[in-house]
Amino acid sequence: MKPDELWLNFPKTLEEFDERFPDEAACREYLIELRWGEKVRCARCECDETWELQNGRFECKRCRHQTSVTAGTLLHRTRKPLRLWFRAMWEMAAHKGGINACELQRLMGFGSYGTAWCWLHKLRRAMAGRSCQRLGGLVVIDESYLGGKGEVRGRGTSKALVLVAAEEHGGRIRIEPADSASANSIGPFIERNIGTDAYVTTDGWSGYSPKAIGGRKHTTETKIDPAIRDPFHMCHLVSALLKRWWLGTYHGSMSPKHMLFYFEEFAFRFNRRKTKGVGRITSRLLEIAITSGPITEVELLAQPFAA
Repeated sequence: MKPDELWLNFPKTLEEFDERFPDEAACREYLIELRWGEKVRCARCECDETWELQNGRFECKRCRHQTSVTAGTLLHRTRKPLRLWFRAMWEMAAHKGGINACELQRLMGFGSYGTAWCWLHKLRRAMAGRSCQRLGGLVVIDESYLGGKGEVRGRGTSKALVLVAAEEHGGRIRIEPADSASANSIGPFIERNIGTDAYVTTDGWSGYSPKAIGGRKHTTETKIDPAIRDPFHMCHLVSALLKRWWLGTYHGSMSPKHMLFYFEEFAFRFNRRKTKGVGRITSRLLEIAITSGPITEVELLAQPFAA
C-alpha cells in the first residue's frame, strides 16, 4: 500500500485506533509498510531480499547487514513499546492545543517526566525539519509578544518577541522567536521563511527595511483601521491563538531555549487545520517519525536548533 493510501485509511477515531493497533505486531507491520512498502530494503546496499530473524531484525541476503524497523529513524533504539509511541502521537494530534509533558506522562503512565518531555521534543524537532517550504503569494508579517520576563530590544518591551508571517486568505504560517525587532533579526527570518517571489506586506516599522525584505516586492500599511479593514488579520488571529495556546496548554511557562520547537508544533497543527480528522494528522506524524533521523537526549538538551 502506498503512503497516501495508508494516510487515507488511517483510523479516524480512538475506537478504530485501538482496533487497528491492538499490539506490537500490528504497529510493527504498519511501520514496515510505511517505511519500505511491499519489501524490506537493506539500509546499506538497498537490496530488497532479506531474512527476518528471531530477534525481529532483518538481515540482507547480499551483504548480511542487519537492520530493524526503527533503526535510523526518530524511534531509533527505543526501549518502549511501539504502541506507546503510536498512542503518544495520537494524543499529540487529538488535542487542538497539543499536550504538555505532565499530561502525557499521566496518560501514558511513564515513570518520569523526562521521558514524556523527550518524546514530545523529538517530535517537535522532526516537525521543524519538515518546515522547509517557504511561504509564497501574498504574505503579511507582523510582530507579537508573549507575556513573561525577558529582555527584548526594539520596541521597548520586556515581553518575549515573536515574528509571525502568514499567507493571506487562510494560508500557511511561520512563527519564530526573535532577539529584537531590528532588521538584523527580521531579515534572516524573512530569508528562511518567505520565498523570493512573494509579495510582502508590513507596517511602517523601520526594521522592515529594504535590506531585511531582501529584494521581494514590498508594500507598507501605515494607516490601519481594523473596524474597516485589517490587512494583518491573519497575523493578529495567529497571535491571539498562540497566546491562548501558550496559556492554556503550557500555563504561561515555556523555556526560551526550546521556544522555536514549541512554535513549530503550533504551526504544524495550524497549517493542517483543514485536515479532516485527527487520524490523518497522526498518520502524518508517524510518517515524519519513520523518515526522520535519530535525535538523542543529548542533542535535545544541547544548543537549540539553528533555524
